[in-house]
Amino acid sequence: MTANVRPPHQWTATETLAELAARRIGAVELLEHYVGRRSALDSGINAVVATDVDGALRAARDIDARRASGAPMPPLAGLTMTIKDSFEVAGMTATCGIPALAQHRPQRDAEAVAALRDAGAVIYGKTNCPLGVSDHQSYNPIFGVTRNPWDAARTVGGSSGGSAAALTAGFSALELGSDIGGSIRVPSHYCGVYGHKPSWGIVPRRGHIPPMPGAVVPPTPLAVVGPMARCAADLELALAVLAKASPDESAAWSLALPPPRHEALREFRVGVWLDAYPVDGAYAAAIEQFVQALSREGVRVEALRQGPVDATGSWDAYLDLLFGVIGSGAPEQELAAYRAAAQGAAAGSFAARLAQATAQPLRQWVQRSAQQAMLRQQWAQFFTGMDLLLCPVAMTAAFPHQTDDGHGPVPQLKRTLTVSGTPHPYLQNLMWSGLVTIANLPSTVRPIGIGADGLPLGVQIVAPYLHDRTAIRFAALCDEAFGAFQLAPLPL
Repeated sequence: MTANVRPPHQWTATETLAELAARRIGAVELLEHYVGRRSALDSGINAVVATDVDGALRAARDIDARRASGAPMPPLAGLTMTIKDSFEVAGMTATCGIPALAQHRPQRDAEAVAALRDAGAVIYGKTNCPLGVSDHQSYNPIFGVTRNPWDAARTVGGSSGGSAAALTAGFSALELGSDIGGSIRVPSHYCGVYGHKPSWGIVPRRGHIPPMPGAVVPPTPLAVVGPMARCAADLELALAVLAKASPDESAAWSLALPPPRHEALREFRVGVWLDAYPVDGAYAAAIEQFVQALSREGVRVEALRQGPVDATGSWDAYLDLLFGVIGSGAPEQELAAYRAAAQGAAAGSFAARLAQATAQPLRQWVQRSAQQAMLRQQWAQFFTGMDLLLCPVAMTAAFPHQTDDGHGPVPQLKRTLTVSGTPHPYLQNLMWSGLVTIANLPSTVRPIGIGADGLPLGVQIVAPYLHDRTAIRFAALCDEAFGAFQLAPLPL
């Protein structure tokens, strides 16, 4: 194999590992390249908000020494990474953008972070997120606003926005994100990178904030942890490291995800659903162009006249489950703010709807959980005749910053997003991601091009429950057919 002539920050993780294995670059040299690029460019982006370069250098030197000795190497040996600031990483603060945690320095890694370290990853930094991972923008009172490398006036998305920005700006070779409301998928779409929301329950979440450090709570019915990257093959590589039983369960079970359903694009049966919820016309047209390109490659594509589930009922159930989770962990002061926002809004308003959801009775929660189980069955039936579903990630491409009205979900109740000239409630941006989240389905976001406004666009590739590798492989086959990642247009 010949040497990769592009600079290291343009390599995918897979390419980087090949260069490391061939000893054409060392782990220390790779780390120093990324750290130098971040130092030169991040002041205009604000993606990486905490570092432990000394600790990373020790890890990189150890990898180089072990490789020189001929010792067996783990799968990610020497790969430079950053990690979303909602994860506990020993050696750095873990704040989740919450001022009370500004000095929180965990003594051990989150379980998913530990898996990456055990696999040889060299972690040097933490990436920005919104306060409490609760926005489709990434800003907080500690670290401020993260700006989109494609257009500094636009959001990077949230809550894994710093993660996506670090990847597209060339500050990291691989990232770890989390998702309950599109928090992996929306930033991937807005920043033109790849992200995978795994099937619920296949990647351990201990050490993620929320909940607050030290709290022991049962798993939520929606939240997941997953990889973000510069190509689909990197997602598959990372998921193989991350997907496993939690240490406290590993004595009893192990995980073996099924192989991809197909190995060629022409073998896939794909449904396309574009009218479940509001979506910008230009964005929908870009997905349709992508679908046409798939058809030319032999993919059997069907535009759905009726979706697998009732979109309105799915949205209602998702809102109650999501804001029931948010409300269950919110302090009384925040719940009071929801009530106050609802009192100042019109009867039957979106604000009143969400205020009720944050304080719903257990009976309603159980009913919504039963509805979630029914939705899962309906999706499973759909996937007996289809391999995948394609749909939007959000309502629009990356939108201009809206950060002057405060932090957290309550200020979002008054915001709007313009979709094809019509204002919509800001929190309706959860619709397309929530469609997938409530059913616990895996979803891979793959870039599909750059819009007329110069902003990247992505599409959700949704697979049956536990068929994560089918979604990722389809994205990888698309990479082979159409080309892959574009670095954001930065000066170096």
